[in-house]
Amino acid sequence: MSCRKAAVVNMSSIIGSIENIQAIQKYLTAVPYRISKAALNMLNVCAAFEFQKEEILFTVLHPGWVRTAMGTAYAPIDREESIQGVLQVINSMSEKHHGLLTDYKGQTINW
Repeated sequence: MSCRKAAVVNMSSIIGSIENIQAIQKYLTAVPYRISKAALNMLNVCAAFEFQKEEILFTVLHPGWVRTAMGTAYAPIDREESIQGVLQVINSMSEKHHGLLTDYKGQTINW
């Protein structure tokens, strides 16, 4: 499997990570948004199992905390850094990314 074949890349967020809830909760409650991202993450894992035999890559990317209207001025990275990182990760994707949540730097995030 490689990205030269079919791939589904969903944009999610680390705030949908259940494992990281304590670290994130003190900075952002946004429960409905967090639930939607956790659901997207679960959908990705389920689809990764479901379509593995068809060699369709399913993965999720966290673009980082980006300075935007939603991300606020406190966010540590700008749009350009996020986009460049996301594109680099997408270009380097392989079967090792199947079913994973990865950030814009290419680091795996625990669910």
